[in-house]
Amino acid sequence: MMLSKLALKNVKTQFRYYLMYFVSMAFSVMVYYSFVSMSYEKTLLKRAANDMRIDAGLRAGSVMIILFIIIFMFSANSFFVKRRKREIGLYNLLGMRRSQIGILFFVENMLLGALALVTGITLGIIFSKLFTMLLLKAIHVPISSSIIISFEAILNTMIVFLIILAIVSIRTATTVYRYKLITLFKADQQGEGNAYVRWYNWLFGSIGVIFLGLGYTLAKRFLDFMIWFEKMYQTDGFSMLLCPLIILMICIIGTYLFFNHFLAIILHLIRKVKTYYYRDINMVTTGNLSFHLKKNSMTFATIAVLSGTALAAIGGAASVQSFTLQLADSTTPTSYAVSEAHYQELTNFLDEEGAVISNQATVSFKYVGAQMGYEANGEYSNGEGFYNVMSLSDFQELSKVIKDIKPLDLKQKNDVAMMSGSNQLYIDQAVTPDKKGVLGNVGEVNITKTQADFIGNVRDMRLSYNAIVVTDELFKELNAKYDYQYHVINVEGADENDVLASKSLERFTPLMESKTYFKQETKNKEGKMVDSVEKVEKPTSDNLPTGYTTQGEFSIRYPYYNSLIKSTGVLIYVAVFLGMVFMIATGSIITLKQLSEAEDEILRYDMLRKIGTPKNMIKRSIYKQNSIIFFAPLSISLLHAYFALQVLFVLIGRPALLLTYISVAFLIVIYILFYFATSSSYNKIVNS
Repeated sequence: MMLSKLALKNVKTQFRYYLMYFVSMAFSVMVYYSFVSMSYEKTLLKRAANDMRIDAGLRAGSVMIILFIIIFMFSANSFFVKRRKREIGLYNLLGMRRSQIGILFFVENMLLGALALVTGITLGIIFSKLFTMLLLKAIHVPISSSIIISFEAILNTMIVFLIILAIVSIRTATTVYRYKLITLFKADQQGEGNAYVRWYNWLFGSIGVIFLGLGYTLAKRFLDFMIWFEKMYQTDGFSMLLCPLIILMICIIGTYLFFNHFLAIILHLIRKVKTYYYRDINMVTTGNLSFHLKKNSMTFATIAVLSGTALAAIGGAASVQSFTLQLADSTTPTSYAVSEAHYQELTNFLDEEGAVISNQATVSFKYVGAQMGYEANGEYSNGEGFYNVMSLSDFQELSKVIKDIKPLDLKQKNDVAMMSGSNQLYIDQAVTPDKKGVLGNVGEVNITKTQADFIGNVRDMRLSYNAIVVTDELFKELNAKYDYQYHVINVEGADENDVLASKSLERFTPLMESKTYFKQETKNKEGKMVDSVEKVEKPTSDNLPTGYTTQGEFSIRYPYYNSLIKSTGVLIYVAVFLGMVFMIATGSIITLKQLSEAEDEILRYDMLRKIGTPKNMIKRSIYKQNSIIFFAPLSISLLHAYFALQVLFVLIGRPALLLTYISVAFLIVIYILFYFATSSSYNKIVNS
């Protein structure tokens, strides 16, 4: 009973040190409860199209929060124990057994954790409607939500966090139990080390800056680096995986060397500037910075690396969604596509359902053999194959219906443009077409442009291989063994209209599964292509003929688009909240370290006041010192995130960056708030 009262008193008196830890814990519990409660809410899952990826994504996010909280709590409790070593020694002198002191710390931990648990669950329930609305918005499900009170989720959250609390509390108690009395009273006698910069600091500090510069340069010129790596080591395409890992390792090593050695060099050079060093109490500020940075360099480097990773993950999630939706746009760019034979049937159906057609166009292709050479990623290709050839006038008409089609200008009669892939940045930087090519019976043509293919329907309505746009005059001269047409139709609100999609699938699924099968062959003979195209019966999977290809009759955008929206929406939702948890926790770790060390600085600052140093000057010194402590890791993490995203943009394209900007702003605001709160508390401790 006595230990419980003492533990409660300690929590109250020490709460200013525990506050940031408590806030981080409560926020983490709130997010965890929100994820779990939504994954248990069957009505929500059913209304959100019963997509189990939502459930799986939320549970994966919950597991990530658990892992992160375990690491955070172990780190934070280590700081608390170190800060209270002298207090533990006094308990020993007063006759308390080490087992009793261990139990005392165990109870303290459990009390604080239980308070954070109750607060977090309460806030999770209060804000559950907001979190649910954000999730539904992320996955484009236009339904209302309500406050979620899930007893299963509450029980799950309580069990998980009480187990974590018990493990951390037991570890803290055993750590306290192992301390010897002499060690405890020597806790405050730690030296500040020397301020000298050794030769190895110059060496490793310089290497650190060089590594960071090298990593950032490789990231900025990632495509060139990847092509060079592929040519040099012949990795069979694995350079796309290996090169980012190499850049990551270079930047991580550079970061640790930067914080361990280069910052000490900067402070050493500052000491050489006598006009600054001997002004006010800059000598004390610089000395404290040298000590704190040397003592906590590994922690700051880790925070910089992981904060940069968190920001890049949020930007990466946005990039993945942008890439997958771009893929959906390039694959099925319109609400419907239908063959000429079934066009009237589809328009009648849409009219019956009250669907409003916003625009439509007819797509006409000639299926013609060609030989178009190009170099991609350092590898040259010049094979013979079939292309879907479209006239420039049809292409321009189609651009009025498909918004992603970029304008195209062909000046000469024999000018052609190749359409390939969906990543224009990759095409611009990695693909170099030949100046000349061979097309059908026309023969030599001029390849004047290569751009992303947003004509679409490559998986269903179009025959295999890429498209080529030619001038109207050249299109008329082309002879084709096979030509075809289909219609593309956009319907207002079709991407969100699950009722219309369901009825469309119910009506047209047999047509969507209907295929026409072809066998084609083309050869370059005396500078012109000789083609052969014929319809065949459906072959068996183990007896596919050479040049085998298929053509569909019907395509609908909604199922593919909706599936991508749900999966990537959940990814972004989880990434953002995990990033927020991480940012708050890393800010808390820096705060805990600084407030823990403020106790050791009381005598020093008391001496400064006694010799006449004004309190305002001491306050300015504290704020200046903490600005470096907080914003040095922040600055490096922002650089890491920026260059990590440069790599990602090359691999999967550049997304809309609004979400990334919001995340960066959130991180900066969090660190500014922690900076002012920490500096204010630090000042009260040493300058009161």
